[in-house]
Amino acid sequence: MKVRVQLDTETDFKDFFKLMVSLPHPVYLNDGKRQQVCAQSQLGVLLARMEWDEIYCESEADISHLIRRWII
Repeated sequence: MKVRVQLDTETDFKDFFKLMVSLPHPVYLNDGKRQQVCAQSQLGVLLARMEWDEIYCESEADISHLIRRWII
């Protein structure tokens, strides 16, 4: 599963990260080009939010129902 997400506010960032660390399987964020970070890393999510124009969430499991709030 790969979807574009938007983490505009501090609340978005905190809630998204809290959900990511609760998941039992790896989840990654990437910029759609070549940069990738672990979505279960607070620094990784912060970097993606602050530096990238577009953020994509990738997971082997379908978590779209869990992250629908941030999907654009």
